[in-house]
Formats: sequence, structure tokens, C-alpha cells
Amino acid sequence: MGQYVINEKDGRYLFNLCSSNGHILGQSLVFPSREECLDGIEAVRKDAPSAAVEDSTVDAFKREPAPKFRIYETLSGNYFFRFFTKDNGDILQSHSYPQKDSLLRRIERMRNEASSSIAADDM
Repeated sequence: MGQYVINEKDGRYLFNLCSSNGHILGQSLVFPSREECLDGIEAVRKDAPSAAVEDSTVDAFKREPAPKFRIYETLSGNYFFRFFTKDNGDILQSHSYPQKDSLLRRIERMRNEASSSIAADDM
């Protein structure tokens, strides 16, 4: 399994979901408190395994209700996703990848590793 790594700076928090091979599957938005960051992790754990994939890079794409992974394309032709939980909205973003297939594999990996534990920290 992977792990959630919480980072703090100046009293603000975010988390990374890291896969078992150490790659970052996604980085959260910044939260104003540790408690809200932990709530965000719980929302990902709950919603990611069954979330739909909405591909906004294709014409006339079908809009899916949250929870969902929405795929985007950058102007340079790379692909990334944003994850929307059912109750918290847009909460996490992936890195960008030059191939959509690579991104789709990251989405599957995130689904499989969403139940990971929180890494030990000094907080």
C-alpha cells in the first residue's frame, strides 16, 4: 500500500497520496487546519475507489456527478486529473503526463491505494 504524507507550512496543511513505489499520485489543495486536511484524506479514502472518470479532453464529453476524476489537457499536450469528492468538491490534482494512458493508470492506482494509511510524522 501507499501512504498519505501530510505537509505543514505556516499553519497550513496539504497531503500527498504516494503510491507503494513512492510516486506521488496526487497533491491536495491547501487546508487551513490539520483537522480539515485529515477530513480531506477521509473523503478521498471514501470516494476514490468508486469514482467515475470524466474526460474533458474529448468533444461532447459526458458530465459525471461527483465523486469523479476529471481529465484535463494542458496547452502543451500533457494530461492531468483533478479529483472531486462527493461532499468536498475539488480536492486533489495529479502531476501532468505526456500520454493519456499513463494518466489513466495513475487513476487506477489511486483507486487501489486510496485506503492507504497516514505516514508517521512528528506533529
